[in-house]
Amino acid sequence: MLFVIVLYVLVAVVSVGSVLVAQLVQARDYALALAARPALGSVGFKMIAIAAMLSTASAINATLYGTGRLSAAIARARELPERLGEPIWNRPLAGLFITAGATLVLANVLNLASISTMGSAGFLIIFGVVNVAEARTSQERSSRARVSTVAALACAAALMALIAKSGVGADAFLAAMVALAFGIEAGSRRLTGRSEPPRLSHLLE
Repeated sequence: MLFVIVLYVLVAVVSVGSVLVAQLVQARDYALALAARPALGSVGFKMIAIAAMLSTASAINATLYGTGRLSAAIARARELPERLGEPIWNRPLAGLFITAGATLVLANVLNLASISTMGSAGFLIIFGVVNVAEARTSQERSSRARVSTVAALACAAALMALIAKSGVGADAFLAAMVALAFGIEAGSRRLTGRSEPPRLSHLLE
């Protein structure tokens, strides 16, 4: 984590030192490629652009297939409809198809700012909740609650900064997605009669 932090800071310093900030803001979708052009020319621009596309494709591939298997595991724990856990062509593909379809719709309907805000905020919310849960149950594992508490507060601060810097449209969409998630969970519990979520061990079986 420390290495990644240092790397990101160095990339930001080099980018700002190579190109004017106004140009980086204007070319925010390909800012790193633009920053590579002064030193490496058009070849560097193309190399960074290709690397960015490969990195994005790799992340999408890992997210889609990981989510597909995770949804099947959650369905077996009765946190999602059981049909999502049924195999298609001997593989847990139902979650993959749903995720891929929803991704195609959102990518073509929303702007990049809303998608970016939703993704970053989603990660921060999940990380914050996990750290709060760890702090509350730290005695069961003899862990340090203070570390998890600091991490949860850092996630909350980052989330507030993200919301403050985002536009009204992106924030409204984020609020709608969070409300939809809680609404789906409440509806699922009412339909299935489930009152408490299963333990993590049940999801990993």
